[in-house]
Amino acid sequence: MPDQTHKGQLADQAFLFGPEDGRAPEDGAPADPIDMQIVASTYRSIVDQDAFEDMIASWATKLDQIEPETGRKRGLSQQLFGQLMMARHTLETLDIPAENDPLKRAITDVPGPAVVLTPDGRVAMANIAGERAFATKQGAFLDAEVIAPASRQDFTALMRAARGLGNAAQAILTVIPHPESDMPAFSAEGYMIAIRGQSGAHVALRSLEIAWEPSVSARLREAFGLSAAEAEVARLFFLLRDIDRIAKARGVSKLTVRTQVKTIMAKVEAPSNVDLMRLLAMIAGREAMGQRGESPVWQDPLGREERIETPDGRVVTWTWMGARDGRPAVLLRGFPMTYILPPEAEDRLRRAGVKLYALSRPGYGNSSLHKDLDVRQDNLAALRIFLDRVVRQPCLGVGMSNGFVPLLEEQHANPARFHALIAIGYTGVLDRSGIHRLQPIQKTMMRMAAHTPWLAELIAKSGHRMMRQHGVDWYLERAYRTRPLDMRTCQNPEVAALIRNACEHLLKQGHGAFVRDLQLAGAPIDEAIERLAIPLLFLAPTLDGVFDEAAYRRVERRNPLVRVEPVPEAGELIFYQHSRLIVDRIIELTQTPVPA
Repeated sequence: MPDQTHKGQLADQAFLFGPEDGRAPEDGAPADPIDMQIVASTYRSIVDQDAFEDMIASWATKLDQIEPETGRKRGLSQQLFGQLMMARHTLETLDIPAENDPLKRAITDVPGPAVVLTPDGRVAMANIAGERAFATKQGAFLDAEVIAPASRQDFTALMRAARGLGNAAQAILTVIPHPESDMPAFSAEGYMIAIRGQSGAHVALRSLEIAWEPSVSARLREAFGLSAAEAEVARLFFLLRDIDRIAKARGVSKLTVRTQVKTIMAKVEAPSNVDLMRLLAMIAGREAMGQRGESPVWQDPLGREERIETPDGRVVTWTWMGARDGRPAVLLRGFPMTYILPPEAEDRLRRAGVKLYALSRPGYGNSSLHKDLDVRQDNLAALRIFLDRVVRQPCLGVGMSNGFVPLLEEQHANPARFHALIAIGYTGVLDRSGIHRLQPIQKTMMRMAAHTPWLAELIAKSGHRMMRQHGVDWYLERAYRTRPLDMRTCQNPEVAALIRNACEHLLKQGHGAFVRDLQLAGAPIDEAIERLAIPLLFLAPTLDGVFDEAAYRRVERRNPLVRVEPVPEAGELIFYQHSRLIVDRIIELTQTPVPA
């Protein structure tokens, strides 16, 4: 069985596209002055987090020369092509960069259990030992019952201080792990971590105790000739520090334990119990020095993920929100880092009797990506398997951004699949002119994906490397810093952990899903809008930088079943800025009578 953990939460991934997939013709094109800027910024972007925008700006200029729409079909010069191939090779062979994310360091710098909480108590990050000990996972709220009653007042004061309501900047707490973890109680340090630009501080809870790794017992047996039983007694002596408790745990007499401890002391040449404890602590500490808290790969923060595995190796996964046996609706996410509703919004779905499935499209989360299929075929294959085997009735389809495209394409191919559709945010297909109003990074990447996907992938892999080193905040800052509303949402402690989880959901397998989604947004399925035979509601955020009401109203004129609803004070992260409105519309449209 493959190892499900690694030192970072974002996995590396091999290149999917070869240069032959979209390489512009070279035809002896001479070198341009811009080429040297591209080469320099490309190499710098591999190691310098601030060089990424320079690379994008240089490529935007270059694309104006090589795209067919300009009428100047100049290709890449041989020199530029060769340098890009070298940069590609460098990205493939460089070691994983060291973590520079303060939240990530807090859970990986210790071998024992560790979690980081947002100011409102939601888990922003946890290492594997922390997930076990605290019985939680990223995106969930920490159950305060794991904090010993005697420490709960200090914990409450620490959390209040994180919200700016006190000055208890640190505390020593006793943690009582969940019974199913089979872990003993331990002491933990609690302290605050300030994140630049965010209101409130995060709180780290980290074990202060040295863990007894299995390798410690093995080392005692090898170095000192202890038997397996004696090594187990040594472990219990280190953890329990009490003969009576060891005897009870072993189910033997106290005399037997004393005899075994004396034998151990003789073998390791420890003249007293204190010397024995000191020796065991030294060995355990040395073993722990070789361990860092492993981060779990992405997993469903709701703990409800289900999957289908087909004979041809496809894996389709999903989670759900709302009522377990409610009326079905299917949500497909896209580029925006949103997909899990806040608790109060999910509660409203539950009370309304709606079950909102959140399907992980190919390459997202734990759903497999199949590069032998193009992105449209891959998405449709996964969607159809899910609809056929799980939903099995007409339902509401909800698509965020380019996640709307597979829903529209499937409705066009199989009109009985859905009784209504909702599109949330810029989708690409509903307004092709919107690409020219995108942010520079998004616009340039979309242009690359359309004609030279291997270049888009080169840039995406470079950005992915920066995220692995500096954390998902590196991406969020570049994606939203020119849009104050979205940036404030990223910094909102009530949804910050869900946004981080959505980033890791997209990038769990690597950069590939992102690059293929760039292609998906440009899918040539525009005729499906004219032929749409069911209601489509388009929730259009007015502050996403792309909104153009006149352009969107033209979509209504193309098909009278399309209704555009502009949403004021909403940006790309509308899913969290107007959760109530979105849930209201989902509830309304799931109540639409199904045609006979």
